[in-house]
Amino acid sequence: MTKKTETPKTATAANDYVASVKEAIENVQKQVEVPSSVRDFVKRTAGSGKDRAGDLQKGAYKVTDGAEKLAGAFVSGYAGFIRGLIDATHANLEHTFNTVEKIAGAKTVNEAVQLQVDFVRDNTRANYDRVRDAAESARETVVDGAKTVQEEVSKLYSQKAA
Repeated sequence: MTKKTETPKTATAANDYVASVKEAIENVQKQVEVPSSVRDFVKRTAGSGKDRAGDLQKGAYKVTDGAEKLAGAFVSGYAGFIRGLIDATHANLEHTFNTVEKIAGAKTVNEAVQLQVDFVRDNTRANYDRVRDAAESARETVVDGAKTVQEEVSKLYSQKAA
């Protein structure tokens, strides 16, 4: 294969053509003026875009604040639930040890059996009440969290509508 080389004559002609096109474009660019109405429109659009970006940022901050409140409510509810479990465990242990002491002091088998029956009944009732209270507390936390989410979402949509 042989390599084709340009002759100086064709290279000069191509360069002259490119130079003339470049010069024509530059002349046209110098003569074309952007109308003031277009410049004003672009400025207004950019300003409006800045304002909307600021509004979006504010809305995002509000949603984040709502999420923080919601997370705080759930963490607080969870901490309360754990505290309730700790208190229930402590109360059950105290009740058990008190019952063991009472049974150890029983003079008859019937008295010991009655103490054991009382222990089971009282312990069952107390644990039932604790579970009911914990469930109510959890329900309230979930309801409050749902209200917080609903309020934050409605605020976000009301801002978009405005």
